[in-house]
Amino acid sequence: MTTTKYSFGEYSVSLALDEDSPLGPLDDLHICHLGMKFISARPMPEFGLYEFDISIRPLSDDGEPAQVKCCGVVVSSQPEGAGFRTVIHFSDLDQSSKSQLEALTKANKMRCDYCANC
Repeated sequence: MTTTKYSFGEYSVSLALDEDSPLGPLDDLHICHLGMKFISARPMPEFGLYEFDISIRPLSDDGEPAQVKCCGVVVSSQPEGAGFRTVIHFSDLDQSSKSQLEALTKANKMRCDYCANC
């Protein structure tokens, strides 16, 4: 298993893959309490199950980053531009993590257009 950490400013996501090669750079990352989407250089197998460690800076600058661990299922990985738009649905977020992720991603404007008004 290969674990790769992706950083986006003050946010980071660690993705554990069964394959030996990482996805490469991720672009246009959006995260919310439902899941995440991004563009990568290569596709991910649809219905694949992956583990995530997500670290998000809290609403107050003086706190430690919020750590969220969860699993996600790839629901789509389709060509877009020069890469592949991948959409992952979080399958096992507990209510506390879901609420925390919902508040943090809304406050930090990390949501996609679809979820931005939730």
